[in-house]
Amino acid sequence: ALTYHYEAQCIPTPGAWFAHQLPVWFQKLSVVATYVIEVAVPVLFFAPLRRLRLFAFYCQVLLQVLIILTGNYNFFNVLTIVLAFSLLDEEHVGRWLGRPKKRQGSAWPPSLGSVLATLLELSTYGLLLYWTVQHFGLEINWDKKLLDSKVAFTYHEFTTWVRTVTLPLVGVAFLSLSWEILVAMYRCACVRGCFWKLWATLQWAIMATATVSLFAISLVPFTYIDHESNGKLWPGIHQMFGAVERFQVVNSYGLFRRMTGVGGRPEVVLEGSYDGHSWTEIEFMYKPGNVSVAPPVVAPHQPRLDWQLWFAALGPHHSSPWFSALVHRLLQGQRD
Repeated sequence: ALTYHYEAQCIPTPGAWFAHQLPVWFQKLSVVATYVIEVAVPVLFFAPLRRLRLFAFYCQVLLQVLIILTGNYNFFNVLTIVLAFSLLDEEHVGRWLGRPKKRQGSAWPPSLGSVLATLLELSTYGLLLYWTVQHFGLEINWDKKLLDSKVAFTYHEFTTWVRTVTLPLVGVAFLSLSWEILVAMYRCACVRGCFWKLWATLQWAIMATATVSLFAISLVPFTYIDHESNGKLWPGIHQMFGAVERFQVVNSYGLFRRMTGVGGRPEVVLEGSYDGHSWTEIEFMYKPGNVSVAPPVVAPHQPRLDWQLWFAALGPHHSSPWFSALVHRLLQGQRD
């Protein structure tokens, strides 16, 4: 897909040109990495081990930064990075700020819990690597000195896998959330002073209620990936989601679910003429037009007109009624 993506996306950046020149085997490997980071690694967001959550954080940030460098997707990637910061703890952020937390020296021999945590972490990395090699057919081509990859599963196998893991993932997320809430409640109980303990408990109750409510209603858009799992949710959750749906508190990301530009990049070209004989193409500020000019960097701004022109080129004219109004206004010479 990445052999088409960089030149076929809405508004590419100058970095997209360089990314498009990368060899095909690297483009395929990049797709594999994207699938792993977007499908498998997010499960580690709920991992009980701190280092696994940090691994998931840096993988997600790496992907979002690469997207920012190769495409103008307004503030979407920045928002994703901001959300990923919730995976960090005070100690890790303190190290960024140059204030490392003083910790006692590690005991030797290490405790049983430390050994088990390390083994679980290594097992997770090993399983992630094994599944990646197995499902994407990773193989070193010693003759060509490259890493070959191919999709080693069918669409039916993928949908079956999605149906199998959707509800268990909900259970894992619920257990992780419950653990965090219980830990927070224990910390409230450890606060000294009756007043401050009551104040901390009140804050905990408010935040826990809001968190559980948000988690519950987010299950509806999350299970859109499998309608069978969506139908198994408690009816009360659907009612809660319906009550707040108009506020767009939680959403499923629905754009760019299919690869475009496989047969070439379609474009809408507008031309104008003063005499009806010689015609000149009307160039837009951000939409790709003149192939001799490098594309701009406009993120986090989103130029709505240039963005919508890309969608208009993908379908028939009746699917973009605003375009007819735009042409009509241009013919009338109106600014608005």
